[in-house]
Amino acid sequence: MSVSDEPIERDLGFDEFTRSVGERVRRALVAFYGVEIGTEAAAEAISVAWQRWTEVSAMDNPAGFMFRVGQSKARPHVRWWVRRELFPSTEGQIAAPDGARLDVLDALRRLKPDQRASVVLVKSHGYSYREAAEILGVSEAAVTNHVHRGLVRLRTIMEVD
Repeated sequence: MSVSDEPIERDLGFDEFTRSVGERVRRALVAFYGVEIGTEAAAEAISVAWQRWTEVSAMDNPAGFMFRVGQSKARPHVRWWVRRELFPSTEGQIAAPDGARLDVLDALRRLKPDQRASVVLVKSHGYSYREAAEILGVSEAAVTNHVHRGLVRLRTIMEVD
């Protein structure tokens, strides 16, 4: 069973919690904010979960709580006056079937954060729409819309039919 298929159990120990739920949240935050800020925000969210373990372990949606904590921790790094490139342009391009060069990371960078996080969680990490919605703290319909619109935008950016 992959990490994304494991149900969130109320009686998990903290170590198991960080391996299952913490990994899901880290992936979501990295998809939302980029590697540097997302990883740091996830680490801080896990720290808060440790400090408030009794409360967190009793929650119905601890992943959603941790995602929101991570967003709060990332907020100072992404304020408009401190903006930095969250998804810097990379040289790692892949070849398209017609021989053209496509830069997937540059295309993902151009999506809205909600679309990027939804597309990466569902299409790259294999999460179900329900799992992604639970982590991101939105409805399953919202994730469906974000994935659909994100894929349409990616196809347009990358000029794929």
